[in-house]
Amino acid sequence: MPKIIVLDEETACRIAAGEVVERPVSVVKELVENALDAGADSINISVRGGGIDFISVIDNGCGISQEDTPLAFQRHATSKIKHAGDLDRIETLGFRGEALPSIAAVSDVSLKTRVPGNNEGYHIRVHGGKVMESGPVGCPAGTSVTVRDIFFNTPARRKHLRSRSTEAGLINDLVYKLALINPRVKFTLEHNGREILRTPGSGKTLDALVSVYGLNAAEMLVPVSCQDSGITMEGYVGKPDLSRSTRQQITLAVNGRVIRSPLINNALEEAYRGVLTTGRYPVAVLSFRLPPEMVDVNVHPSKMEIKIDMEDKLTSLVTQGVRRAMKEVSLVPSIKRENFGEKKLPPTSEPFRLNLASQPSRPAESTNLTRKTSDTSFTRNPGDAPETSVASVAENPPHAPHYPFKPGNEADTGAVGEKYRPDEGERGEQVAETRMNYHRQPFPELQVVGQLMNMYIVAGNDEGIYIIDQHAAHERILFEKYNQLLSEGSPEIQFLLTPVHIDLRIHEKDIIREYKASFEALGFVFEDFGRDSLLLRGIPADCSAGEGERIILDLVETIMVRGKVNNNRVNYELASIMACKAAVKGGERLSADAMQVLVNRLARAGEPYTCPHGRPTVISITRRELDAMFKRT
Repeated sequence: MPKIIVLDEETACRIAAGEVVERPVSVVKELVENALDAGADSINISVRGGGIDFISVIDNGCGISQEDTPLAFQRHATSKIKHAGDLDRIETLGFRGEALPSIAAVSDVSLKTRVPGNNEGYHIRVHGGKVMESGPVGCPAGTSVTVRDIFFNTPARRKHLRSRSTEAGLINDLVYKLALINPRVKFTLEHNGREILRTPGSGKTLDALVSVYGLNAAEMLVPVSCQDSGITMEGYVGKPDLSRSTRQQITLAVNGRVIRSPLINNALEEAYRGVLTTGRYPVAVLSFRLPPEMVDVNVHPSKMEIKIDMEDKLTSLVTQGVRRAMKEVSLVPSIKRENFGEKKLPPTSEPFRLNLASQPSRPAESTNLTRKTSDTSFTRNPGDAPETSVASVAENPPHAPHYPFKPGNEADTGAVGEKYRPDEGERGEQVAETRMNYHRQPFPELQVVGQLMNMYIVAGNDEGIYIIDQHAAHERILFEKYNQLLSEGSPEIQFLLTPVHIDLRIHEKDIIREYKASFEALGFVFEDFGRDSLLLRGIPADCSAGEGERIILDLVETIMVRGKVNNNRVNYELASIMACKAAVKGGERLSADAMQVLVNRLARAGEPYTCPHGRPTVISITRRELDAMFKRT
């Protein structure tokens, strides 16, 4: 049987280095965090060869005294904690006492440091864990650490590093994140003598954002600030059209510590659900402040992964706070993003108009399409005029934009093709706004002037042109209607004279049983009809029998692909599928009244700028951009 022995210090240090120093970016992280803990407000980082050849971190912090400097390279030596009880209230970034000895065990480290009140500093050089030289030295106040030839004595680890450019990219990304959450600190980063980043250290997060992302991207970021149950969240989140294909541009920090958190990422993505296109991820910089006792940072050697108490409170704060912030700004994408200057336009006496509606219109390609809804607004039968009309268009409710309507008719339609009910639809929106505690940026007042390609509604006002995707807009309107039905459970049902027989596999039928309440809340009525089938006896008033069957099968397929999901997610998917099936389609001709009703109703939607799948409903070309295009500025 093998004999148990105690490893020597050199071997133990190399093993510890494997936990703390995974690659050059780990070295940069530990050294910069030490500088931040030392109170530095200026940190200069220089890297060569992706950090494999050379790393230098210079700060103007409090420095290390001459007597303490040699201790800094001993294992388990730290100034951050004194006893085990301190682990329950960690308020610094470093505390393990492993960073410097672990780095020195696998590289050549030179450190110079001076306490501001002393006349001379101290220098120490450690090579492969062995002290090569040490003694007093003249140097600026603060600390300078140089690391050369990382992993020179552990070739197995060195050969598994990525290319120098990739390692440099990881370092760049880390420093960007550290700069974003520490705006009071002046960061400079150089790679192979070339300056990569310089931040002003003004204390303003927006200035750091401009330094990292550039002015154009920074202008598309929305401030977020909220707190609940002792948790404070501050930062910036990107508008939906500022998105990325990965989560790499999501920067999260808890009590000043950059972290990775799938939990917070999921909450953030939930906030963007229905606003951001599937497969795209937001740009975000979010900093959280929690009582130290609520956070356990002692769960991973790199301290990038932490545990947080009250996770449900935290995720709710993220989702609700980001949604609230997005509600307070206009999310209408612009055709062009160039800055055309601050020159003021002369006042105009005439409103901006496109006279498309007055032009003779071509008949629709097919005139035998019938769209049956709960009322006659979108019904087209063989022999009817090719244009779809809105029979129930009428005078505006008091809160609606002041567009002219024919007097004497019923109220403005709620979802296009459904009569508007101020006691139901508006009440639901008011309840939602009260629950979310925000006020949405007003949707622009628009006058419809025509239709393009039987797909897009062209509208305008004094500010410019707005182009609305008729299917996406109607889909958003219907989605919010169905979402309200799912929460209130008061559907409009049309019972079928002849029930529809739906064949299912056993597991599909089990899924329908599990989420039966959601189907019934929308107006689906079905009963068991044997081992592998159902009879569909009732459907929502807006559906046809064929659409009802398709919606059920689509939702079952969605749940199968994504796995078991909670009721909120099922309700969202069900409402979005129904809205997509029932919404007016691209290629469908609409009357001027129908288009105006649709635009008016979109203006009152809770999320008017995107459809439930994240596609934009409206884009704009401003008067300033038009003038620039025609060289009138």
